[in-house]
Amino acid sequence: MADITRQLKLNAVELLRQPGAIRHVDTTVEGEPIGVEHSALGGDIELGLVLEALNDGISVRGSIGVPWVGVCRRCLVELVGVEPVEIDELYQKTVIDPDAFVIEDGQLDLNPLVRETALLALDDERLCRPDCAGLCPSCGIDRNLQDCDCDTEVTDPRWAALDSLALDPD
Repeated sequence: MADITRQLKLNAVELLRQPGAIRHVDTTVEGEPIGVEHSALGGDIELGLVLEALNDGISVRGSIGVPWVGVCRRCLVELVGVEPVEIDELYQKTVIDPDAFVIEDGQLDLNPLVRETALLALDDERLCRPDCAGLCPSCGIDRNLQDCDCDTEVTDPRWAALDSLALDPD
């Protein structure tokens, strides 16, 4: 368990000595040891990051692939996939940018970045397809597969008296 969290703690001292130096981080990590405990997590998190030393810190760019499992929010069909999240973050020894992560004790800790990114990606609600018709609220059939004759028009009884109102044209 400690090895996985240590895997995402990188020596920043060497990078900071040479502005412009680049280091690639291509790895996969389990979610639970770094604090990604979510029912929608469907496997190991994939990292494809490039660390670049700047004058005032380290730029972290690339993508994090978060595998997920779930159901369509309209028709309840089982879904699986990988949510690619683009990363563009800054780490600084002395935090000047309020959105930057801090470099502590010469260590660049990617754990909080990966944890936050994965948890945000896992909270998305998904559709099986953009035009999913969903389930009929009356009979419950999947309207993507077959039609039904149910009346699903939503009416507000508080306005029912206005239905019989006839307006005279000017």
